[in-house]
Amino acid sequence: METLEWYAIRATGLVAYALLYFAVLSGLYSAVQKKRKKKVNNILHFHEAVSDWALYMTLGHLGVLLIDSYFTFKWSDILIPFSGSYETISMGIGSIATYFLIMTIITSKLRKKIGYQKWRKLHALNPILYIMVTLHGLMSGSDFPGTVLAAVNILPMFVFGGLLFSNKQKVAESH
Repeated sequence: METLEWYAIRATGLVAYALLYFAVLSGLYSAVQKKRKKKVNNILHFHEAVSDWALYMTLGHLGVLLIDSYFTFKWSDILIPFSGSYETISMGIGSIATYFLIMTIITSKLRKKIGYQKWRKLHALNPILYIMVTLHGLMSGSDFPGTVLAAVNILPMFVFGGLLFSNKQKVAESH
């Protein structure tokens, strides 16, 4: 039975994933632009705003899970990884990914206080976050087949990898 809550769970999850996707792409793009010695202020502002909104939508996703009338989720099911009885692995991965996202946002807001090097090391863990969110969506969701998600995720990585590689080639040739 499809209820309003089911649609809201799916919508908030999909929008959170799309926002995280754009946060990753804009972060990678800004890294490429920095390597090319170009200004990245606007793209970094976009990156931070989209990341914040990914967190807000994730929190909305969790909130709707708590009020779902079809599956009754408890706070512990959502906050304690692998503790629930419904899709234990997928939900556990989703819980851990949420903690990673919260850590990323908080440490990014505090990067001046914690130091750039420490922040950079923590930020380097974000591929784990993105992989976990993708796995959570593939395991729990049925909205997109795995091939679509694979194509959507792999293509930009090749593009940005190519941009970084071509930039390294240009730098090597200029020396």
